[in-house]
Amino acid sequence: MRNLAILAVLGLAACGENTGWNPNYSAMHNGSPYAEYLQAREGALQGKGAVPKVIPVQLPAQAPTAAEIAGTSVKQPAAGAPVAAPATPQAVPPTLAHYAQQETQAPGTRKYQRSGGSESTAARACRSYASADGAQAAFLAAGGPVIDPQGLDPDGDGFVCGWDPRPLRQSGL
Repeated sequence: MRNLAILAVLGLAACGENTGWNPNYSAMHNGSPYAEYLQAREGALQGKGAVPKVIPVQLPAQAPTAAEIAGTSVKQPAAGAPVAAPATPQAVPPTLAHYAQQETQAPGTRKYQRSGGSESTAARACRSYASADGAQAAFLAAGGPVIDPQGLDPDGDGFVCGWDPRPLRQSGL
């Protein structure tokens, strides 16, 4: 009976609380400034490093609505009303067109302060997006260009994953 209790404890210990399923620990491995802070804090708590002086803060950002992303408004038809064909969404969300007109710097021209980001980290993060437009829209929704929580803009120009605002500026959208 005692061996069974020991096996039960060992089985629970093998579940691996810190292996990624727990959101409190999975943030420590994503490479963000806050993840770096968490790792430094854990090291300080264990006596293996200095206490971090600053806690990085991510500003809240409002995500774009589905209508803003698609460039159309979504309306529910009245009961019994004929359903019209959906409007063709614009190729570029209006938020990107507005942003392209607002930001006048050329791609590659540093405008925003960045720290700790690298081109290789940005390239890996960019591969998770289907397009440069999608990456730029996500960057803006996450608080960009003022903050860069995913490290997509290491050069600080406000444009991520090869997104180029010049065609939108020329078209006047």
